Amino acid sequence: MSDIRFTNETNSTVWVAVMFHSPDGCAAYGQWGTRGWWQIAPGGTVFPLRITNRYAGYYAESASGKIWSGDRGPVYVYQQAFDSCIGIGSTAARPVNMRLIDTNGNNLRIRLTN
Repeated sequence: MSDIRFTNETNSTVWVAVMFHSPDGCAAYGQWGTRGWWQIAPGGTVFPLRITNRYAGYYAESASGKIWSGDRGPVYVYQQAFDSCIGIGSTAARPVNMRLIDTNGNNLRIRLTN
């Protein structure tokens, strides 16, 4: 198991959404779950996720307009707090690209910087 933490090293509030392997909860949708949003004040840290496999993904955006994304997607996220599965989209969701992370079985602290 690996713990993933996010630390906001910017001067703006940041919101984080995550993607994680969820074979039990999302078996019908490709076995990947999605959750969001964790609000992180400047200098703050959140612990949104403990994973049992090696990989996860995240997307983050700040109040100042900075975006942290990657090449995994599209992944549908909602404006309000959500707990869903990859591949479930609706008119209330918007597509984003997640940044894939490899924990290699270790705990990670992801620093969101300017």
